[in-house]
Amino acid sequence: MKKKKKDNSVFRELTTKGYFRRAQERAQRRKSPWNLILLPLVLFGILIISGGQFSFFWQVNTWVYPEHAGRLWNIMRGNDHQVSQMLMTLPCLFTGIPLGMLLANCIAWCIPPARRIFDREAKGVTHASFRSSMSDLGKVSLFVVPISLALGVIGALTLR
Repeated sequence: MKKKKKDNSVFRELTTKGYFRRAQERAQRRKSPWNLILLPLVLFGILIISGGQFSFFWQVNTWVYPEHAGRLWNIMRGNDHQVSQMLMTLPCLFTGIPLGMLLANCIAWCIPPARRIFDREAKGVTHASFRSSMSDLGKVSLFVVPISLALGVIGALTLR
């Protein structure tokens, strides 16, 4: 007789009834002051990743349209190419969120006292351990990042 493998997929977690109640229960376990370092780390990660990605898109744009070099604010302020502008900027945020969270987790994991507290708070909670959360964020990133990169490059190539 085979044992059924427990399905711990992120998709299943998000689509099963009662997700918000379970998310609230997971959030209640975080009582340590060490959890306060995660918010600025995540914001820093999102800023770094999004800024780097936008810089890459702008470099693609100036490679195709050399006359745009040094004219970022003039071009982005104009209303002529709003779709291209959105395609160049919005994907940066969508990519920055999961990658910024991955970066924040890695930085927090490098702080031994924080790592011990986070490990203790995650015991017995599905999708809460460092390994599980990094795996889940990695899966989300594998879906979001390629799409965002493609849309951003399209925006950079069409911003005339």
